[in-house]
Amino acid sequence: MSNITVIERKPTVEEYIQLRDSVGWKILQYDKIKTGLDNSVYCVCAEDQDNIIGFGRIVGDGGTVFYIQDIIVKPSYQKQKIGTLIMRKLMEYIDNNCIEDAIIGLIAISELDKFYKKFGFTYNPNNRFYRYK
Repeated sequence: MSNITVIERKPTVEEYIQLRDSVGWKILQYDKIKTGLDNSVYCVCAEDQDNIIGFGRIVGDGGTVFYIQDIIVKPSYQKQKIGTLIMRKLMEYIDNNCIEDAIIGLIAISELDKFYKKFGFTYNPNNRFYRYK
């Protein structure tokens, strides 16, 4: 893991599609992906020797509402704390840019409850919505 870096950058549409495909997520329309990435508040990419292996982003209004979205790590790199590195970078951005009482959330499956709890999120089984405490 010594060659893994997390940098502030938006992935290309092709890189994003490659990551989604690697974890079995549905592939969306190219132009819609581009629009979504372009409208992201903040993006980070995890790289191993300049090859993208992970991604995470923040969507929202950039002032009062922040949602963490698309935390993806290629399967061959999972269980190596790369998701943690991505989340730390995203949370650092939020901590440095949000106002008090901002809405900070994400939607994830319950199996990731322990992972997101480390970052101050709580699982709500009624609507599977995490919120920052």
